[in-house]
Amino acid sequence: MININAISKRYSNTDAPVLSKLSLTVADGESVSIRGASGSGKSTLLSLIAGFESPDSGSITIGSQTLPFSSEKNADRFRRQALGVIFQSYNLIECLNVWDNIAFTSRLKGNSDDEYQLHIMGLLGITHLKNKPAHQLSGGEQQRVAISRALVHKPTLVLADEPTGNLDEATSDKVSAALYDTCQSLKTTLVVVTHSDDVARMAGQQRWLRHGQLHSEPA
Repeated sequence: MININAISKRYSNTDAPVLSKLSLTVADGESVSIRGASGSGKSTLLSLIAGFESPDSGSITIGSQTLPFSSEKNADRFRRQALGVIFQSYNLIECLNVWDNIAFTSRLKGNSDDEYQLHIMGLLGITHLKNKPAHQLSGGEQQRVAISRALVHKPTLVLADEPTGNLDEATSDKVSAALYDTCQSLKTTLVVVTHSDDVARMAGQQRWLRHGQLHSEPA
């Protein structure tokens, strides 16, 4: 379970806090989508949940783990074992091919499963790209590789920052369905930040971020 209790976050170059006493509860295996204007703090919220940043006040609990982590070693272990992140910027390793990029995290975790990896790649329509170097991929192909990498080690929590942002409508529908269905089958908690109404509506919970807080209805 994710339990976010009244967190606030302010950056020194801003007059108003990015997040202000924001709270959210997501049960194990549940999905939640978060929509909001550009600059509203959506990516900041994901960064805080992942432990890449710390809130100025309030608390975040994920399962039995309370953030901030007691050490960077514990943070690394949590991210490697329990977390899958789909970055808006993909963060692929350009010198590796598609197969090795996807397998990277599962190899670190020690649960590499070639059959399951092929299954995930098939769901996302990229099996034919397995030997292609990452630097030769289109933006949409890179996005599907990044999604596969986030899912392949069977994490308990997936954080997705605009997971279909560079895909055409038909491909977006297919990829987002695969993301939600895979997380549901694994009982993986999913937090999705998106501008897409179609992607957002697939979630069990829908939230809108504005003025630093989450709301259950659009403005």
